[in-house]
Amino acid sequence: MRLEPRTLYDSQRVLLVTCITNGGSQMFTAPAAAWLRAGLVATSDGGRTWTNLASPADPQSVCFSDASHGWLSTEPGGVYRSTDGGRSWGRALQMAGGQPQLPAASRVECAAPSAAWVQFSPGGAAAGHIPYIVYATVNGQSWRAVMEEQMTMQQAAPGVPYGPGSYPGAFSVVDPNDAVFVGDTPPANAATVMIATNGGATLKTTGSIPGPSQTFDAAFISTSVGWVLEANTNNQVVLMATSDGGYHWTQQLAVPR
Repeated sequence: MRLEPRTLYDSQRVLLVTCITNGGSQMFTAPAAAWLRAGLVATSDGGRTWTNLASPADPQSVCFSDASHGWLSTEPGGVYRSTDGGRSWGRALQMAGGQPQLPAASRVECAAPSAAWVQFSPGGAAAGHIPYIVYATVNGQSWRAVMEEQMTMQQAAPGVPYGPGSYPGAFSVVDPNDAVFVGDTPPANAATVMIATNGGATLKTTGSIPGPSQTFDAAFISTSVGWVLEANTNNQVVLMATSDGGYHWTQQLAVPR
């Protein structure tokens, strides 16, 4: 479930990650463990026709800030950059903690032609904790390890600040320097909000969303105003909204799950 498109850069030209699962071809919605093959496709006529593009192996997430500049992340934890509309890709980062024998998940969000934020969960779990790490770049060259899961990533990436939850949660990029993270901690039915500013150098915990069992996505138009899509303990999918950076939340929609 998503709150906003991540790969659309005008009304006609779109790039998508597709996957082939045991159930056939679809947009990237399947868990990594179900994949047989993944690839990158593009359209320049509003979706009437699609073209396969060459891409790094096992792509999972892609975004473009304009018709030329884009980022792509892969299941093994690679981050790649394109400056020619996805026709070619160069490796920009290898994220920490990947284990070839475990299914992993990655998600990248564009912030500007040379800026991106990416979350990587290398797979595995331990005592209610699932490993994840977040990176950001504001110039396309140097990367900052912004936050990580506190119990499972210390050996792979020591010294990185702790993120807001024990599971990889939803996040939304506001601009090259700022993003909002919602940390999932399902055993506690809690989702804590953390705002990253200064390119991820400054982290601030604000409030918590009451009663979610899982968050699906977040969409923030500033570090103050945003929405989070969650599942609650009443088996509903709920849209929550905040106007003060996550200190207070109001329910805007609830539908049966």
